[in-house]
Amino acid sequence: MRLCRGRCNPRCASPYMRAFVMVPCLAALVQLAITALMDDQPTPLSSLGQLRAQIDAIDDQIHDLLMRRALVVEEVAHDAGKGGTKIRPGREARILRRLLGRHAGSLPAQAITRFWREMFAAALIIEGGQTIAVSDGEGGADRLALAREHFGPLTPMRRHHNPAQTLADVARESAQVAVLPEPGEDDESEGGWWTALTATGARRLHVIAKIPFWTRRAEGSPQGSALVVAGIRPDASGADKTLVVLELKGDTSRTRVITLLKDAGFTPGQIWMRRVPGDLAVHALVELDGFLEEDDPRLGAISGQGGRPVVIGSFAVPLGEGV
Repeated sequence: MRLCRGRCNPRCASPYMRAFVMVPCLAALVQLAITALMDDQPTPLSSLGQLRAQIDAIDDQIHDLLMRRALVVEEVAHDAGKGGTKIRPGREARILRRLLGRHAGSLPAQAITRFWREMFAAALIIEGGQTIAVSDGEGGADRLALAREHFGPLTPMRRHHNPAQTLADVARESAQVAVLPEPGEDDESEGGWWTALTATGARRLHVIAKIPFWTRRAEGSPQGSALVVAGIRPDASGADKTLVVLELKGDTSRTRVITLLKDAGFTPGQIWMRRVPGDLAVHALVELDGFLEEDDPRLGAISGQGGRPVVIGSFAVPLGEGV
């Protein structure tokens, strides 16, 4: 559109002519104004570049904080009071629950869990590292994948055919942590490993965690669950379950076990019972709500039924499971 070059002279002879020539003139002015405004706006490409620059700057800030966090972890590693197995699953669970409790926005909550699990693994490498022994017998492929998901792909893994070999690896300190199948009631080597944790000695093994901690599984993720055992006592997370082994008279029923536990003030969960041929006693593994110590007075109320109850460990309740 071109300007009228003076054709909109108000002294034009005819008012109709004046109105006629004003139209293209006004249209041209509007077009020029629109063009000027568009020249002042950033193009989509430049706007995208600015957003990417912001992301780069934020990445630098995150990296700075990660390096700063690593320096603090180094100080923890040099703390003379912290030796041996460094893993603290209860504290890790408290951290994740706190962060997820304050989380907002479109970033998936599962990503928060994934980010911090990698940071926990990296921190353990800084503190001297650890080796994981995994029982990869029946269902072992998923169990190995769960271990890598939880402890990080850079953590060394040692594979064993059964729980007995896996526990032996930790007992002789060739590995610091064992990943074992869920307990069972049969006499096979896969599910009955929990009776081995009742043995007393200078270095007792305890259940310290249950994996995965994030139980809402995406398609293609390893399935199932596993228990984590180490030569340290578990640490409380604030929402825990405790595993206790009872030695009872051979004719004790599952219903009787539940009654005994409720009468002692416990809230029982799952119960696994093993009757060893030729043994007059029955062993029951019970899952109880809360974090229990060996000297919990309620355990004394059950001890008259057989041997003294043995606390073989505790674990933080995974996200998505009921407390």
